[in-house]
Amino acid sequence: MIYAPLVTVIIPTYNRREWIGICLDSVKAQTYEHIETLVIDDGSTDGTVESLRSDPRYSFARLHVQPKNGGASVARNTGIKMAKGELIVFIDSDDALLPDHVETAVRVFENHPNTGLFCCDSTIIDSNGEILFEGRTWHQIQNELRNQPLHGGFRSLIDIFQFSHIFPGFTLPKAVFEKIGDFDQSIFPMDDYDLSLRVAAAGYGVYYCDKPLALRREHTGQCSGVANSIDTCQKQIRALRATLQRNPELRAHSSTVNRRLASAKMELAVSRIRDGERVGGFYNMLQAMVSDPVQLFRVANLGRRRLQRLVTAG
Repeated sequence: MIYAPLVTVIIPTYNRREWIGICLDSVKAQTYEHIETLVIDDGSTDGTVESLRSDPRYSFARLHVQPKNGGASVARNTGIKMAKGELIVFIDSDDALLPDHVETAVRVFENHPNTGLFCCDSTIIDSNGEILFEGRTWHQIQNELRNQPLHGGFRSLIDIFQFSHIFPGFTLPKAVFEKIGDFDQSIFPMDDYDLSLRVAAAGYGVYYCDKPLALRREHTGQCSGVANSIDTCQKQIRALRATLQRNPELRAHSSTVNRRLASAKMELAVSRIRDGERVGGFYNMLQAMVSDPVQLFRVANLGRRRLQRLVTAG
């Protein structure tokens, strides 16, 4: 018997009228048919709600409007409570899924029942939908920055601690949230990293598909973009430290842990220096190099453009 669970696609949105139709079109174009679509509007003021309600093309999506703006993680948590599906896919309203994304994820859960999280690579596009970085995917760019190849398959907690995954396209069984809890808005936009670490720590399999099954849009209003890189880097360090507190056994991998923390501090240093916080930035840089002298060579070998990409890495 073919495994064909109901899959709920949750789309949190806030003032994304320009792109949400593209996102919904990508859900409708999925090769897997047993899908429920939830749009959780987080108090948009740009006409997103009115546009969706008046357009019959998107009547397949169930629309819920939050009573007030609370953040993307809060909106996702609302969607989790409303979801009827056994599996839940998360896609932000400025991103999109490739047609075989859901089908690919479902087959992984079918073949590996202990899987708690399916994630994938993403092609990066700009605000107009044009492919950026000559088609190099998000993880290919991270591989170059970290000089650390990442291959598809199951990944352990220490693997994820060392090299993270990001939205779009996270897919989880709804039952996983009952065990590990929901998204943490206080750590947004690193809530996806924090979630993947908690899933792995709970004993579930975390499966990474190295195919780009989603489109990740880079634009000036992006919460995890360059303009917000200091906050993003600080939240990344918080996520790493919280993981170490919850899972002290990771300290057995002392060199890996120290290097990862030093790398995160270096990313914060670059962000602060670029934004004019030179004293604090150079202090963070010194901390990173004391913990891991390799960080000195990392800075020396990275050009300005690559440093800009570095500060947005998870």
